[in-house]
Amino acid sequence: MGSNRKRQQKSWGSRAIVALLVAGLSAVGVKCGLERGLKELGLDLGGERPSRPSPSPSPSRSGSASPPKGAPPKGAASSRPPAPSPHLELGVPARTGARADASDDHLMIKPQYALSYNRSRNVANWVSWRLDAASFGDAPRYRGKFVADSALPDGWYRVQHDDYTGSGFDRGHMVRSEERTRTPDDNKATFLLTNILPQRHDLNAGPWLRLEEACQELAQKERRVLFLIAGGLFDERERPAATIGKDVSVPDAFFKVAVVLEPGQGPEDIGPATRVIAVVMPNETGILDRGWGQYRTTVDEIERRAGYDLLTALPEAVQRTLEARIDDGPAGGR
Repeated sequence: MGSNRKRQQKSWGSRAIVALLVAGLSAVGVKCGLERGLKELGLDLGGERPSRPSPSPSPSRSGSASPPKGAPPKGAASSRPPAPSPHLELGVPARTGARADASDDHLMIKPQYALSYNRSRNVANWVSWRLDAASFGDAPRYRGKFVADSALPDGWYRVQHDDYTGSGFDRGHMVRSEERTRTPDDNKATFLLTNILPQRHDLNAGPWLRLEEACQELAQKERRVLFLIAGGLFDERERPAATIGKDVSVPDAFFKVAVVLEPGQGPEDIGPATRVIAVVMPNETGILDRGWGQYRTTVDEIERRAGYDLLTALPEAVQRTLEARIDDGPAGGR
């Protein structure tokens, strides 16, 4: 009996060692899995990850900062790896349909926002960012020319301020200057030309501005947390995209999606009743006096036209509900 007990103890010890080894390998796998996951989405990860995101994530109900949630495949369990950025807590948009060159979907993560850059078009495919009351401060508006983005890979053309000069188009912000006033660096980052697309003035100063003001009011005055994504839409089936400067493509229309959380909520609280604003606005003259509400559409329609799957971190059932619904909330703004 004594010898049998010793053999059993030895067997149990061996099993414990194996379990510890497997646990260690699993921890490494989580870290590597995020990197592989981004590559499998067809994304080329560029730029440096911020060590101190700006703006900071909202505090949790216990008073400490909540760790960002990640972006698993649709329908995955709630246990998720960390998001690569607070601005991507609802997931990294995934290309749908035929895959293009990876340089046309180059992921760039900055402290103030994240974006996918298209080398062929010399503009962003989309820009994604978090907006809350902590985004606003007393930093003055950056003065000077718009800034070429030195974080683009060597050998890529870096759009210049003068590419827009005399073109008839405004330098249209995706992340608005007024949404990044916590520090001077935050504000200057909105003037990087990777955050800019050519917009007709009547769009930029008309319904696009009014939606920006409505989002600012929700975040700054009503203390909501917003997750936003915006970009240009191109209808190149009928004709090639128009260009300005050195081959900077001009979108036919612009889209914006805003997921609006109640005060105190985080991404884990998003459900079928969460408000989602989705708009598509034409990039044309003659719309200066129009409100933004008339351009409401579904996220499904934006995904179809943009060629991206959005809100990829949300459970599939929640996505289906939210992405098929047209917002009917108040079309406010200052």
